[in-house]
Amino acid sequence: MKPLIITILLLCCGTVSAQPVLGENTAAELVSRALQAEPLLWLPFPMPYEIERSSKDKDAGLLDGLFRYGLLQRDKQMRVAEVEEDGRRKRKVLATWIYDYPLEHREQGTQEGFYYGTGKLKKLVELSSPYKIGDYYYAEAYIQWYVDDLQHWAKDPAFRTARTLRRSLESFQKPFEKRVYLQYDGDSWGFWNGEPGLL
Repeated sequence: MKPLIITILLLCCGTVSAQPVLGENTAAELVSRALQAEPLLWLPFPMPYEIERSSKDKDAGLLDGLFRYGLLQRDKQMRVAEVEEDGRRKRKVLATWIYDYPLEHREQGTQEGFYYGTGKLKKLVELSSPYKIGDYYYAEAYIQWYVDDLQHWAKDPAFRTARTLRRSLESFQKPFEKRVYLQYDGDSWGFWNGEPGLL
């Protein structure tokens, strides 16, 4: 009699909620869509950027490469500056380039950085069972991914010194790895940005 009463109470209250099921195919589809929806932007330095025209350092090479592909514009500038040489301060004429985003990029208020591709899921390595935090269920996925739609300019040898672009170029053979989260909102599973349980 007692088990019957408990069963009736549970059915009437409607407070029992079954743990949602998340299959690997569904998880892979959600992660894949989320990766492809987020453009990858390379942010090497803030703009505008001033550098001496005679400079041969890494930044000068990267800036020149971005200029050659039309991703940056540059203007010549001559100015007098105080520099310290051999422990003495003296005035010197500096010939510089001032690099900046093209005018139309700045007028549109486009996000800073240079689009170089999108992420693409290569493999769902591991998927946890759903677990509850607060009112929602979460699942953790450990994935391997690579850069898809890699832009032509990013393949130029001038950018080999930039680790992000170099790794992106080889990412299909040596995929990136990371942990991502999925959330069940009561109706369906979705990709979750950030740590589980945090808004």
